[in-house]
Amino acid sequence: MKILTPQPFYFDKGSRAVLLLHSFSGTSNDMRLLGRFLERNDYSAYAPMFAGHGTSEPLDILNLGGPDKWWQQTVDAIDFLRSKNKNQIYVFGLSLGAIFATKALEELPDVVSGGVFGSPIQSTSFQEIRNAFMTYAKKVYSVQQGLTEVEIDSKLRVVSSKIDSMLTDIRKTTVGVTENLAEIDRPYFIGQGTRDNLVNPDAAEKVAQEVETSHLHLYDAGHVLTINSAHNQLEGDVLNFLENN
Repeated sequence: MKILTPQPFYFDKGSRAVLLLHSFSGTSNDMRLLGRFLERNDYSAYAPMFAGHGTSEPLDILNLGGPDKWWQQTVDAIDFLRSKNKNQIYVFGLSLGAIFATKALEELPDVVSGGVFGSPIQSTSFQEIRNAFMTYAKKVYSVQQGLTEVEIDSKLRVVSSKIDSMLTDIRKTTVGVTENLAEIDRPYFIGQGTRDNLVNPDAAEKVAQEVETSHLHLYDAGHVLTINSAHNQLEGDVLNFLENN
């Protein structure tokens, strides 16, 4: 069976545009359902792919990516939408993408509003994110690449030796974003699953207390709200947020 490589998407539908930023071990595919929903409701939707993502080699994320690159891609994505004559630009991010969506709301005046889904901001530990990435890598090596147990163990040792440095860099970026939360003066959507096993759901409420313009939405669901059992409810809440803020 041929596995299709994930691709960025841009759905051009009207002058209002929503930038959608994916997660650490995810791709733009995790944003496609939401993107199509927005398109049906007359919003353009753009989901770029962060550097290192969308390949069949998890080490690409650790070797080719990084917070500085991913932030620059966020800025470039907003420039792209502006070049397409979008006069209202919104930014939402899932997990890792939530960090850069929040940073955009703090620093970029072109962004009207936006928000986060399953955000790691104000989480005290990235251990579960580390564990999830190791599980993701093992699955890729065994299922997609079909490696032997010995080969998988060898690959995972390399991943394990590199991931902590990456997570440290991400945490540093997150700390900087957290310090500026109170400066957000535009509407800020917070979507959080109460059964999220990757980030502490309580962190969302802490962020909501710090951002006066926040709109907190809790879902009886896990981490990836854009594609799990909560996605229909999330889509409706996002549309309502866009239409009324």
